[in-house]
Amino acid sequence: MPVSRSSDSVEGRFQAAIAASCHSDQPVGLAVSGGGDSIALMQLAARFRPADRLRAISIDHGLRPEAKDEIALVAAQAMALGIDHAVVNWTWDGKGNLQAAAREGRWAAVRDWAVMHNLRTVWFGHTEDDQVETLLMRLARGSGIDGLTAMYPLTRRDGLQVFRPLLGLSRADLRAWLTQQKITWAEDPSNEDPRFDRVRARQMFAQLETLGMTRKRLLQTVDHMQAAHLSLQEAALGFAKLHVRQDTGDLILGPAALDLAKADAPRRVMAAAFAWVASRSYRPRFEQLLETVAQARKGATVTLGGCIMTPDKGGAVRLTREAAATSAAVRLQHDADLPLGVFWDQRWFLEGPVDDNLSFKALGSGIKDCPDWRAAGLPRTSLMASPAIWQGERLVAAPVAGLSNGWSARIVADYHTSAFAIED
Repeated sequence: MPVSRSSDSVEGRFQAAIAASCHSDQPVGLAVSGGGDSIALMQLAARFRPADRLRAISIDHGLRPEAKDEIALVAAQAMALGIDHAVVNWTWDGKGNLQAAAREGRWAAVRDWAVMHNLRTVWFGHTEDDQVETLLMRLARGSGIDGLTAMYPLTRRDGLQVFRPLLGLSRADLRAWLTQQKITWAEDPSNEDPRFDRVRARQMFAQLETLGMTRKRLLQTVDHMQAAHLSLQEAALGFAKLHVRQDTGDLILGPAALDLAKADAPRRVMAAAFAWVASRSYRPRFEQLLETVAQARKGATVTLGGCIMTPDKGGAVRLTREAAATSAAVRLQHDADLPLGVFWDQRWFLEGPVDDNLSFKALGSGIKDCPDWRAAGLPRTSLMASPAIWQGERLVAAPVAGLSNGWSARIVADYHTSAFAIED
């Protein structure tokens, strides 16, 4: 996908992207593979952020022997820039589609690394070319408005901000800039392998241009879809403010929010509710959602995707996190520059006397050691899914259930302000 723009303004456009979308001076993570896009991301970030505010991560999938050399290249450049660099290994279990599994495994590794270091934002090197290719692949899959939005510069996923400062730049722009700066990068041969959908989308673009489907036109389509998506999200947010109430980590959905027969807003609100309570970026399948809500409206207690839905007063339902679906978090290091706390289950932030021997997981059966749990005013099931601090098998604190011992717990983003943000 050739472009005619000069590389001279690469730094200016990168700086403008940061100014438009990334205002915080908190430390950020950089996902760096060693390819031209991600190497440019790290090098540009180092020009506009202090090195001690940057951390880089590379994922070794163990699929290509060349990956070791690519990661070594990243490590060397990171060291020269003064940026802390970590390498995480990922191994395919042989199940499902390799590319999809690698993509999910890569994200999980980045997410866990970011949480461990209390990073709230991770930067990725997606470019304008990636934007066009994503649109083409989603068109081929018959995606609706949400899918055809492709990628936003700033999104949220699993409680993290995902920032893409290179979306306004092409691969040609970045490689011209790297060449000009005498910066080395690696070329992944799989980027030319026609077995992969993204590569085929890239290869057919030249033919599509002859039909008038130019880069400019495709990016205009993305812009139109994003505008339509935002309108639907805004309508859903207004509906949610009227019919959904947050109760600590639970949601109370009124009767109008349970009517998923026709309108978009209730469907969007319900799907977002499950995603928010379950701390997931992906929403339940629509058919499963319809069946679950239908059973709850008949008075049944049902589970779906890590959530429990129970009947509530006046025809409403309560949506609660399922304690068994949560996982433990361990803060592996104590850094004086980081907050005295830890993010848990992607919605909670716990603050208190941090110690390296502590773990953070759902209260569960530990509720028996919380004599004042009823005073919290929440159902027992809700409290069992609330965060607790443990030392081995001993319960240290359960702030939501009334056992504080110097600890506090708060939801870091409420449903109404976060569930209708732009999704990845």
